[in-house]
Amino acid sequence: MKDVQKRLLFEMLSNSRRSDRELAKALKTSQPTVTRVRRWLETNGFITEYTLIPDFTKIGFEIVAFTFVKMLMAVSGNMRDQIFRMVNSFLEGHPNVVMSLHGEGMGCDGILVSFHKNFSDFANFVRDLRAETIGIEVVGSFLASLEGTELARPLTFKHLKESVDESAANSS
Repeated sequence: MKDVQKRLLFEMLSNSRRSDRELAKALKTSQPTVTRVRRWLETNGFITEYTLIPDFTKIGFEIVAFTFVKMLMAVSGNMRDQIFRMVNSFLEGHPNVVMSLHGEGMGCDGILVSFHKNFSDFANFVRDLRAETIGIEVVGSFLASLEGTELARPLTFKHLKESVDESAANSS
């Protein structure tokens, strides 16, 4: 990845609402260069979508849940594919799941990140997950309130840009 591509990507992480002209000014380059590089980033899958980060409590969510899961048995081939299709079908029916990842640790091999209106909504979600995904065990969950003053840092990506800026400054 070229330097200008990386700098534009992180500049857009900081605030993607800016025009190409504003981004060019921040990057000290021309607007046509920004437009060309942005299109390249989109075409090559570095930017997969433009979205916003709402205040989740204002749109009715009280809880973010991190649900840890694992496959009940060592499976391969067709059985594994069937389990993945079942999980994908479950996820399609539950748009409150914003991320699902395979991984490893703490006796788990997957994690679901989801938003819920309240604890009852979360409990129904876990019940549905257990009922609709045979071969998957819910190992545990970590629930965090979206309300209150305990929030150390709200969800944002602008700090990633700051991290890259600091790394560049330290390497020069």
